[in-house]
Amino acid sequence: MKEIQISRRLQSVAAFVQEGKRLADVGCDHGYIPIYLLQKKKIEKAIAMDINQGPIESAIKNIENYGLSEKIQAIKSNGLEKLEPEKADTIIIAGMGGELIVNILENGLVKLENCSRPVKELVLSPHKRGDLVRKYLEEHKWHITDEKMLIDMNKFYTIIKAEKGQESYPYSETELLYGRILLDRQDATLKKYLDKENAKFQKIKQKMIENQSKDLLEVEKILEYNRVGRESYD
Repeated sequence: MKEIQISRRLQSVAAFVQEGKRLADVGCDHGYIPIYLLQKKKIEKAIAMDINQGPIESAIKNIENYGLSEKIQAIKSNGLEKLEPEKADTIIIAGMGGELIVNILENGLVKLENCSRPVKELVLSPHKRGDLVRKYLEEHKWHITDEKMLIDMNKFYTIIKAEKGQESYPYSETELLYGRILLDRQDATLKKYLDKENAKFQKIKQKMIENQSKDLLEVEKILEYNRVGRESYD
């Protein structure tokens, strides 16, 4: 059977999944990640989940085409609602905003933690508001063990991996925004993002000064967090 080809971003998400796990992919779209991981013999089984019928039908077709119907189950579900306890060790939620990811976790994660075989690993990739995701994880005693930032199709993406456990010390606002691990590592892609963000908001600030905008303080706050982030590279 021909191997599935997936984007660099999805490959990076898949790389964060520990070997031998049972996977639930929330917002699975076409079911690409579960197919990819099973072809690589990295996971045992998978459940592909999406709130919309169209992506589920597409996932089912792809699963059948790659001969993996016995290994991957496709379920229409609002977030984690239809995922039964003890059916997954790892949960992937990618390709949506941080606010929606947090909402999905708040509404469905507890039942999957309080069982005999709880979820052990979260792989989350918010395309915006990663700070909300990091804050949720910290407040609910999920320890961020790794992060990756990459550029794919000229867009910046962040991937966060977390396991159950408490952070050794609280996250600062700057760490929530940009990722403690990425800052500590002096990640080259994050540096590109910080420089681009700084240039963008410096222009916005100048226009706001000219127009005497009341929102200037908010922009200055963003620039201050950005400055602190860039200073970690000095």
